[in-house]
Amino acid sequence: MRLFAALDLPEEMRERLSALQAGLPEGRLTTPENLHLTLAFFGEAGAREAEELHAALGRVKAAPFDLWIDGTGAFGGAKPRLLFAAARPDPALARLHEKVEQAGRQAGFPNPAERYRPHVTLKRLHPGEMSAARAARWLEATGAALIGPARIGEFVLFRSTLGHARPVYEKLARYALLG
Repeated sequence: MRLFAALDLPEEMRERLSALQAGLPEGRLTTPENLHLTLAFFGEAGAREAEELHAALGRVKAAPFDLWIDGTGAFGGAKPRLLFAAARPDPALARLHEKVEQAGRQAGFPNPAERYRPHVTLKRLHPGEMSAARAARWLEATGAALIGPARIGEFVLFRSTLGHARPVYEKLARYALLG
């Protein structure tokens, strides 16, 4: 099973994020129920590894915080491959990410080498599906989006099952933020 930890966003925030998707080509739009903010991707795991990860995540101590979405962005430069809503930089979110990654390391899951950029994926693009100019117009129209605050009081361990059209996410466990 493919595992990741994420913030399961409140309904009102998901509705507002869905509105940002207006004007985007159909296809691989993230459905409202799948909108989330990934804290750490762990990858493939068997039942035993998943149990160890669950135990390690259960020991994470962090305080609740307010999440803001502040603008949009794209990964891929001149050949955009992903459009996203950006999380406002927040020390509490950064600490939670670090603690969740540390729990993953303790359970035997290595960290990715890339820098953490907290975001909510709105659309994955096939190569050439959207020109850089069209993506730039969408970014200009949505770049000032401000959504929040949303009070975050927990994070979730998800299982991801890849399919032909869209991934399916299953919530395996919830972990309360207490502080």
